[in-house]
Amino acid sequence: MEKTGLLDRITLGVENIADGRKGLATIGATEAGLASFMSGLLSAKVVFTEVHDNVVNDIGAVVLVEHAYLTEERRYCSDAEKSVVASMTAGIVAFKDALQALEIAQDAVAYRNAEATYSHLPEYRYKGMPKDAFHVACLAATTRLNNTLRTPGINDIERQIYDQRSKNMSAAQGAYLVIQQSVLAHDEV
Repeated sequence: MEKTGLLDRITLGVENIADGRKGLATIGATEAGLASFMSGLLSAKVVFTEVHDNVVNDIGAVVLVEHAYLTEERRYCSDAEKSVVASMTAGIVAFKDALQALEIAQDAVAYRNAEATYSHLPEYRYKGMPKDAFHVACLAATTRLNNTLRTPGINDIERQIYDQRSKNMSAAQGAYLVIQQSVLAHDEV
């Protein structure tokens, strides 16, 4: 999967969504706004589905696409949306951290050394493995997405996108767990 193409498509999708929202709020531009909005949503849905279908082969793509989506959406937030901007910023930082955790987990020696510093108390573990930055980012994103899914007034395609993004987080966590288990298999405590 070519990541640059995915990121370009997600950027364009969010741009179309933002332009569509402006059009929907402008008298005389409603039809064009709706077309742009729907085009952006459909484009984003395709990208999120593609990365989900390939998560086992490229966990990083899930994280990069989610990071790009949040980054682009944050660009279009107004100054009045302080809590939304704060939540998106926290998600962006968490996904940067997740990418670092994924990179370190690819190096067995480095990850074993890092794992030695993680608490073995249950609240700091995810299915027996360290609840590191990767898990923290996915769990937080899943919570945000599921909270948004409970918001009334979301159209069906938006709901499908939030649901797909939530599924992506779960799939990425599962694939990451396999990496952790493989790297730490002989270091069980």
